[in-house]
Amino acid sequence: MKLQQDLSVCVLLALCLTWSVNGGKILVWHTEASHWINIKPVLDTLVDRGHQVTVLIPSASLFMDSKSSSFHYEPFNVSVSMEEMEKYFDDYIYFSMYEIDQMNNLQMYIKYMDLMRQELKYSLKYLDGIIKSQPIMKKLKEEKYDLLLADPIFPGSELLADILGTPLVFTLRFSLVNNWERHCGQLPAPPSFVPGDMSKLTDKMDFSERVWNTLFYLINDLAIYDVNWKELDKYYSEFKGNHWINIKPVLDTLVDRGHQVTVLIPSASLFMDSKSSSFHYEPFNVSVSMEEMEKYLDDILYFSMYEMDQMNYLQLYIKSMDMMRHDMQYSLKYLDGIMKSQPIIKKLKEEKYDLLLADPIFPGSELLADILGTPLVFTLRFSLVNNWERHCGQLPAPPSFVPGDMSKLTDKMDFSERVWNTLFYLINDLVIYDVSWKELDKYYSEIKGTPTSACELMGKADIWLMRTYWDFNFPHPILPNFKYVGGIHCKPAKPLPEYMEEFVQSSGDAGIVVFTLGSMIKNITKEKGNMIASALAQIPQKVLWRYKGEKPETLGANTRIYDWIPQNDLLGHPKARAFITHGGTNGIYEAIYHGVPMVGIPMFADQPTNMVHMKAKGAALTVDLNFMKTEDLRDAVNTVINDESYKESAMRLSRIHHDRPISPRDEAIYWIEFTMRNKGAAHLRVQAHELTWYQYHSLDVLAFLLTIVLLTTLLFIKACSFCLGKCCGRKGKTKTE
Repeated sequence: MKLQQDLSVCVLLALCLTWSVNGGKILVWHTEASHWINIKPVLDTLVDRGHQVTVLIPSASLFMDSKSSSFHYEPFNVSVSMEEMEKYFDDYIYFSMYEIDQMNNLQMYIKYMDLMRQELKYSLKYLDGIIKSQPIMKKLKEEKYDLLLADPIFPGSELLADILGTPLVFTLRFSLVNNWERHCGQLPAPPSFVPGDMSKLTDKMDFSERVWNTLFYLINDLAIYDVNWKELDKYYSEFKGNHWINIKPVLDTLVDRGHQVTVLIPSASLFMDSKSSSFHYEPFNVSVSMEEMEKYLDDILYFSMYEMDQMNYLQLYIKSMDMMRHDMQYSLKYLDGIMKSQPIIKKLKEEKYDLLLADPIFPGSELLADILGTPLVFTLRFSLVNNWERHCGQLPAPPSFVPGDMSKLTDKMDFSERVWNTLFYLINDLVIYDVSWKELDKYYSEIKGTPTSACELMGKADIWLMRTYWDFNFPHPILPNFKYVGGIHCKPAKPLPEYMEEFVQSSGDAGIVVFTLGSMIKNITKEKGNMIASALAQIPQKVLWRYKGEKPETLGANTRIYDWIPQNDLLGHPKARAFITHGGTNGIYEAIYHGVPMVGIPMFADQPTNMVHMKAKGAALTVDLNFMKTEDLRDAVNTVINDESYKESAMRLSRIHHDRPISPRDEAIYWIEFTMRNKGAAHLRVQAHELTWYQYHSLDVLAFLLTIVLLTTLLFIKACSFCLGKCCGRKGKTKTE
């Protein structure tokens, strides 16, 4: 009882520092067993002092109940039954009482690791019940709590406090080897005289005990990192931060501004999941399995990484056409899941949405907007040779100085490059028409029951939010309804996890190199892995490499491999010297945001073109994955680090990125809300949409003027002939007479 009173006094003193004498609103994280027994007297006292206390309580709880009269409970559902929790608790008790003393250290370690993994699995299911519950999160945000009080025995309170923007107070007895207190709270704990919790040691240790205490700290810190922190970092990162990566921050902001957001999500999705807390999901079934989509994606990656460079132009053309047809086939199956589902269409019509926001990478959003009579806003990075932007959005793109996207050209072209650029536009326009537009026109016409042009429907989009900016783009003509919001996902760097910060700091003045090939590339061949590792081992910088393949045999002491890295936070670290990247737009924009020079290893899609842009702007070098040698990668990294011009160019792009009147995310939000307020943005659409191709290019006017000139010329010739004939005729008659 004395312990509880002391705890109450300490916590109350901490709480009193967070608000004035007026009653505050306190949210309490769920807990169990003696942890609940200890925190409950504090809550009772807070209620007596005039504070409103709300306790989160799971549907499966062994010790908590919602019958207390003192404070309000906020229940949430978890996908764990009471029986499962009771069984886990019994297993843990049985292990602690009867098994642990019969085991050697190795057996005990293996069993304990297994129990820790099970506990984390259950903890994350409990966390899902709060963080990934839209009603719960909406309600918690609306309440505007003054403080979150938590016993961190169940993880997630720190994530919730961060999302709610609420001060956080922890109350706890201890953590294993004081891991949380030392690494998260920065509490000093010299192993020479501070025994690790659960080590069974006192502060009076002889030499052998101090050795054991130090090992006890190290072994358990490694175990906790492997079992807990890695999984929690991944969970928190997935929730907090590709097309979906770019659009999700916009949706979160829209929710924060009071809008109701509904996301259509297919039954087979590689990157989206329906557990986000921020917005509502409307699932629809598709006749495509997850396995099919994974295989298709793997085929694309394999083709792009290993086959493409070995093919001639004809083979490349045939393979690309085949893959584009496959892509269209899958896209139409996804579209069937919405357009040919009567319940889905009926429900969408009944909701009377104010706006449809879409990335047109998957076709059909323009058809749905037309059926629902809803304003449409696109958000996209680009289309092949800017086909959608030019033909549907009417964005001018003269081939004389606007390189077609994926052409690998810059805006500074000589004659031969301008010829190639023109042919690149023409050939790809014909291919896209044959593979995409013909099929979409047929599909859209079938759905609407009248002849329909998919491109014309796409052209009815009110706003095009282009996910690039002039720090990345070459200058080119724009239209009033095209808004450039590149870097929409970028944000300031946060502190690194302590284990990673320690490695980064060990780099000294040399600094670090961040290396990732993106979220889609899980590994590369063993040969390539060894070649890359050998190159990285020869540079003085420490390297943080996101890589899931087999550990390379040539991995240097300066290089560490991670399943996941906080890319943005590493690029924003003062010791970041270079970024080795596959050339994805998201990663490039984070490098621009933080002013870090790049070495590109582009593989597919827009990556080669992206790196052409960065190289042309002086902020990057590129190497070819299939043809590079160890010294090529090593020399490229050394060059971008040691040649100051690359850093200067990267910083110049960073200044351009930051020097705008409104952040890219705020600009995107403004134009989305603008479109809703004004029921569309038809006044920003150019009249070119209403013209035929020959009117657009003024060919009818040119033909008319040429006809006038021709007729005038003919009349002039006729008149001259007539006059000459008259004159010559008179002279002839005079001579005859």
